[in-house]
Amino acid sequence: MFEHIDNLHHIYAKDLLKIIDDKSLVIIDIREPYELEESSIPIAKNIPMNMLLNNAGNILKKDQEYYILCHTGQRSYYVTKTLHELGYLVINIIGGIAQMPQYDHL
Repeated sequence: MFEHIDNLHHIYAKDLLKIIDDKSLVIIDIREPYELEESSIPIAKNIPMNMLLNNAGNILKKDQEYYILCHTGQRSYYVTKTLHELGYLVINIIGGIAQMPQYDHL
């Protein structure tokens, strides 16, 4: 279910759907607010990419695990890599919301 690529943790969007009912999951959607109009996951917290990267120390806790979501997984990969290098426990969602056809039930 989980992948370990480039020294980072990843999960495929379809596999995230299998564990999404876990109340301890913290999903951060790093897309811009206007992108959420097309599709979003109600349980995800929207923190745009630049805001998150510029304020990680004020927003995130280093002992909490975070799943990072964007549209296709490219921005979330970059954010996951950057936050991992800063010492945060982050997991990239490969394929992003574009690969989550069942997200509307959440």
